[in-house]
Amino acid sequence: MPKEPIQYIEYSVRYYNQPKLKKPKELNKIKSQFSVDYIPKHCKCQCFIKENDVWVKHKDYFSPCMKEKPEDFGTPLEYRIKKYLGKNKKNKMNVYPDCWSSIVLRNEAWICIKNLMINLDIFAPQLRWKILRQQEKVCGFEELELEDTDMDRFWENVIEKCKDYKKSGDKNI
Repeated sequence: MPKEPIQYIEYSVRYYNQPKLKKPKELNKIKSQFSVDYIPKHCKCQCFIKENDVWVKHKDYFSPCMKEKPEDFGTPLEYRIKKYLGKNKKNKMNVYPDCWSSIVLRNEAWICIKNLMINLDIFAPQLRWKILRQQEKVCGFEELELEDTDMDRFWENVIEKCKDYKKSGDKNI
């Protein structure tokens, strides 16, 4: 019996300054099985498994940097946060004291990879390639635009965590 092919679905997307995303009703009463770093030490994305589908709450989904005025080039990040966002940043752990950082306007998304769990026996680079090609089409990118990027490494890590989850049968990897 042939397997169902994987399918990349952008369930919902939240752009910076829009209301928070709601958990999809399909995931009602389902807890996160594991999380995967998108950018190590900066952004973890929760992964949920429902039947053969893998759902990802992506917390930094193609987030742009804020467009700043040329006269702000070289000013400290803390100054620009106050100027553009009107915020006095109390938690300095996430604000570098240098003048080279950017203000990232975080986008978020709920993504579903349908049938990923039943396709894990496919050679991992080929499986990752299938996800990336579909993601490029959905997002309107040119083919191969996501190769060798944070997103490419992210999907590789999601696939590996799914394999570990499937092998162990453990709910908390």
